[in-house]
Amino acid sequence: MFDFVHNNRGVVAVALGLVALGLMIGGGMAGYSASGGDDFLAKVDGVKLGERELAEANGGRPVADAMKPQAVEQLIQRQVLLNESDRQAVRASDALLRDYILGIAAFKDDKGQFDHARYETALAAQQQSVAQFEARVAETLRLRQLAFVLANTSFGSRQVNDRLIQALAEPRTVQSFVFSPDQYLPKVSVSEAEIKQYYDGHQADYRLAERVKLSYALLSQDDLAQNVTVTAEEIKAYYDAKRAELAPEERNVRHILIKADAKAPAAEKAAAKQKAAQLLAKIKQSPASFADLAKQHSDDTGSAAQGGDLGYFGRGVMVKAFDEVAFKLAKDELSDLVETDFGFHILQMVDSRTKSLEELKPVIEQRLRQETVQKRFQAEVDKFTDLVYQQADSLQPAAAAFKISLRESDWMTREASADPLLNHPKLREAVFADDVLNKKHNSEAVEVAPGRWISARITAHEPGRMQAIGEVSAAIAEKLKREKAVKLAQAEGKKTLASLQAGQQPALAWSPERQSSRLDSQGFGKAAVEAMFSVPKTKLPGFAGFVEGETYTVLKVAAAQAQPLAAAEQANLASRLGELSGQQDFAAYMASLRKQQKVEVRTQAAPQP
Repeated sequence: MFDFVHNNRGVVAVALGLVALGLMIGGGMAGYSASGGDDFLAKVDGVKLGERELAEANGGRPVADAMKPQAVEQLIQRQVLLNESDRQAVRASDALLRDYILGIAAFKDDKGQFDHARYETALAAQQQSVAQFEARVAETLRLRQLAFVLANTSFGSRQVNDRLIQALAEPRTVQSFVFSPDQYLPKVSVSEAEIKQYYDGHQADYRLAERVKLSYALLSQDDLAQNVTVTAEEIKAYYDAKRAELAPEERNVRHILIKADAKAPAAEKAAAKQKAAQLLAKIKQSPASFADLAKQHSDDTGSAAQGGDLGYFGRGVMVKAFDEVAFKLAKDELSDLVETDFGFHILQMVDSRTKSLEELKPVIEQRLRQETVQKRFQAEVDKFTDLVYQQADSLQPAAAAFKISLRESDWMTREASADPLLNHPKLREAVFADDVLNKKHNSEAVEVAPGRWISARITAHEPGRMQAIGEVSAAIAEKLKREKAVKLAQAEGKKTLASLQAGQQPALAWSPERQSSRLDSQGFGKAAVEAMFSVPKTKLPGFAGFVEGETYTVLKVAAAQAQPLAAAEQANLASRLGELSGQQDFAAYMASLRKQQKVEVRTQAAPQP
């Protein structure tokens, strides 16, 4: 199934949304929980989605205001699908979850084997427990199953697809001439009266918003964790107490598989069992021949080339019957035949190992840091909040107490900050409060992202004001000249196109000929491709024109040729058309689900009392 999902990324991307995935190792996430109270950005069938959910889905980082509508919509889509997966009882099995996590490259060692210690280290570094991460992965797998079912049921007409492919592959021989406003700028001028008229009519464009610069203190759970000291004695004690969990036994086993599907006829299964029994008898006579026989006879193509070697694995990784036998064998011992849903196996235990204290030291140290800081972080937040309030005339006491450096911001307004960390609406509201703006006190401490609290004070303030005409007249003049030049260029382009279509031959320095198709535009943009294919094949050579940005381009379409595609290219294109159809079906599916569920959207979170 996941091969299909990989090959149909468009449908899956629509289904899951980029922000809502939240699974990439490298972005922190402390867990996912619905917002409480009245502070929410959206609500789906009673499930509230707020600033916390938005930040967590974005790797623990706040989302810029400009991106919030799209990000909130992706959160809504995810929740709508989760609600639907609950309704349909869609679940990710333990086996599916295990196989997916085992396949994540970030958790593998240099030999490509899953490394449990690396797994825990990576999660601990991002403030995630194994349970939190696996719950999040399970959610995503549920959504992928929904996306797979829908996309895999999308069908298109073969005849329609063939016609589309022919149309998409058809090349046209094209030349172009561009009418640019740069050519007409020397021909235009702007009067003082025009500048004033424009200024008077666009007053709002020249009003500068009130703005401030900040000095601020950031209390970060991640930074506190780095300052936690963990002793060698604490690491040893933790290892001794949790050795079974941290250093479970891993076994290196060779195996030979003779395939026999669980649903295969009895005669087929009996033949496979007989073949396996004969191999087992040979191996018992000469145990050293195991690897050679595995290369010759094993149906497990993944391990046969390595003489049946499966590498090291822990308990629960293999299917139950295989796992039970593998962990009972002594070193070099052979098993009897082991039957699973895949067929009949012969096992030989090669070696066993456990992780040493030295190997696990980084994992344990990171765990202890996180556990320590998690236990005390709320108390640290309370202390930080109290300190910036009690000593409101300076942030230095808080900086000294928590050993953090004060940071400086660029200009920000009531509506926005270029720094995503400072763009939280509650922080902006706090900074422009009377006590901070006029009395020059510290702001209250505000949680701007999970595990990140900020208190700020104003270092510079500029009231809002209207720019004088003298400050902006040059920019207005340039703008008006440009607009006039654009109009002249486009008018001249349309006039030239009309003359060409009327059979006249104005002198134009046409570009060299290029062959362009809908599949391979050869550098032409969407508007150009649409224009060149607007000329009927029966009226070639012909002319077309289009506006792109400020320019007007005239096209000479000289010829169109049939272009047969290779079988592989046809198959690839048919697949892409099928994916597009799947995306359209998914959009209709989402629209239907949205009607069935109550969705409430707010433009911004409600202010806290």
